[in-house]
Amino acid sequence: MGWGAGVLAWAGVEDDFDGVRMVIRESGEAELRDVLLVQRLAFGRGDEAGLVGELLRDPTARPLLSLVAEREGRLVGHVLFTAVELVGAGAPVECSILAPLAVLPEVQGTGVGRGLIEAGCRMLAERGGSLVFVLGDPDYYGRFGFEAAIPVGLEAPYSIEPEGAWRVRALVPGVVGRVRGKVRAAEALSGEELWRE
Repeated sequence: MGWGAGVLAWAGVEDDFDGVRMVIRESGEAELRDVLLVQRLAFGRGDEAGLVGELLRDPTARPLLSLVAEREGRLVGHVLFTAVELVGAGAPVECSILAPLAVLPEVQGTGVGRGLIEAGCRMLAERGGSLVFVLGDPDYYGRFGFEAAIPVGLEAPYSIEPEGAWRVRALVPGVVGRVRGKVRAAEALSGEELWRE
């Protein structure tokens, strides 16, 4: 079946900008080229698209969740959540990292990113996930329940500057503050150069 099952994840989100309906669903292998194009166009370069391709092939990134946002039959956004391990937590904790999130420039600021993040977190929680990490803009991700991870004892694989860019969101109540540890990401995310904000 591949890395995406094509299952409808979250549909019927009304776009805040032009009232066009948005569908968020799992992506499939057949649309890899379109997913990578969204990544390239969103970032204006190929680095993130290359990373997505590597992560989708990396067995250490599994289980993973790859979601796309569609408007009027066109892909306008993509997000990838891959498995990470929380080393030193004592008992196993199901964790993922959100990386990367891509939204086409012409629809940025219209709720596509929010929809992808919320649908992904909901699906991960339904599948038994406890924590989602992200390295990104504290103001942006703070709007979606991501808090600074280092002050609550959840370390990144490498030193992060600024420290507040390393964020975490609890998918179940009470897990933040109860567990501590250091994240070990998939092999495709093991390069220290990838951990710069």
